Amino acid sequence: MKSFLKTCFLTYWPEVLSFFATAAASLAVFLLSALRFPNDDQFILYRYVDNIVAGKGFVYNIGEQVLGSTTPLFTLVCAAVKYALPFVPTPMLVSCINILLLSISAIFFYKLSKLFLSQNFALFAVLIFALNLSRTIPEGMETPLFLLTFLAFLYYLFTDKLYLSSVLLSLTLLTRPDTGLIAALTALLWWQKVGWRETVRLTMLCIVVALPWLLFATWYFGSFVPQSLATKLHSHDIYRLSPLQGAKIQMAALSRIYFGRLFDPDSIPLQVLCNLLPFLGLVALGAWKKLSRNTWILLAIPVLYFLSFSISNPIIFPWYLSEMEPLWILLSIMGVAFIVEKIHTASPGSVQANRSSLIGVGSVRSVVAGLFLFGIMLGPLLGWARMVTATDPGSKYGHFEIAEFIATHQAPGDTVGAGDIGIVGYITGAYIIDFIGLVNSQSVTFYPVKDACAGQWQFYMTPPKLIEATQPTWLIAAPSQMEPCFLASPWFTSHYREAYKNNAQITVWKLNQNVLSKQQPS
Repeated sequence: MKSFLKTCFLTYWPEVLSFFATAAASLAVFLLSALRFPNDDQFILYRYVDNIVAGKGFVYNIGEQVLGSTTPLFTLVCAAVKYALPFVPTPMLVSCINILLLSISAIFFYKLSKLFLSQNFALFAVLIFALNLSRTIPEGMETPLFLLTFLAFLYYLFTDKLYLSSVLLSLTLLTRPDTGLIAALTALLWWQKVGWRETVRLTMLCIVVALPWLLFATWYFGSFVPQSLATKLHSHDIYRLSPLQGAKIQMAALSRIYFGRLFDPDSIPLQVLCNLLPFLGLVALGAWKKLSRNTWILLAIPVLYFLSFSISNPIIFPWYLSEMEPLWILLSIMGVAFIVEKIHTASPGSVQANRSSLIGVGSVRSVVAGLFLFGIMLGPLLGWARMVTATDPGSKYGHFEIAEFIATHQAPGDTVGAGDIGIVGYITGAYIIDFIGLVNSQSVTFYPVKDACAGQWQFYMTPPKLIEATQPTWLIAAPSQMEPCFLASPWFTSHYREAYKNNAQITVWKLNQNVLSKQQPS
């Protein structure tokens, strides 16, 4: 047994190293960083998980069968583990699941990288992966599962295990619906490689794997299209942002994969010149030198994601950016590897150069190549170190205070209306009126806000008619989310009173008792 384990380790030590390096980087972020919950949406997932395990159904609000989760597979995986370990708090449980999933995905990232790079450069790419993607752990979302199924899909696609790749593509689609973009490109590649008949078979296999969920969701929710996805298609009506805002955020993220973590100027021309263009240059060089007729999809997928997200949604959340980052890393490291190889193989100059001078030139080249690689790695390393040592718990942390206040003072049957529903909904357990519309289908019908009182360039404004129609017992909003003239209106002042305000000026209003008594059944 001992010799067997030794043989396995000697054979698969790069995969073992990839797993444990990623696990260590992610675990350090989980244990040491104060930025434990940087977003609110992850708590929507936690509430779905807890309701499933408690036998209340795949629901957010009890009795409302609305598919507010865009990641059914991850929700069900977490629910299964939670059922087996009910004593572990759900946020902690999901973080541990994600550390494991991300560490396994690092193995497939290494195997995929090894198809294009030498072993040393593939391990170098894994190091960047581990440092940069460890930020997905505090996000508490489905990115690690997406990366695992997606990277495994690509590996088996490129190694001609097409039926296995089709199954993994279907699982990726059940993890993130935007995988439909990947599926469209994959069908083209299948058709190119094996013809249309085999493409039809592979497509049917992909559909068959997803079919149980599609049938269940259609029966249970009325549609397999998530309500949260439908709402995001209305994001231009809800958030008053430039149509190109999504493209700007994505380009800024690309510029910070390496150099932008060292030098991050406010000047857009400097940012583009010093960070974005060098990074895109490495990507272009890597794609030109390493990709072929059978692997073009490796570049096509992140480019298509960039274009589609730029057009469809001005709000780009961190987990959107993390989905394609491994491919950008791999493509850029292909360019890095080519440059390093050129440094080592550059002509020594004179044919008559003696052996000692050649050794000296070789040493200089090794130093130059080493400094270049260190410069590539330094940005991700510093970014990871900043995250591990972060003392700021994040802008969403104030919602815990709000939630605890409401939980302490709420009565049975109280409803809560808010735009950020995750933390408040998870802690209070109250019926949530979602002003964005991720878990309530009627909210989007009140957008866009057509009111002379609303500021033309205000980022996000809760429609007054939405509040009037739903009249939540507790109303939560930041100052920028409410119209001042609506707050001063006779209707609002007669219906609501200010109950609490935290240091971030997020305010809680409560429905007046006389209104409440009229709403209660006699």
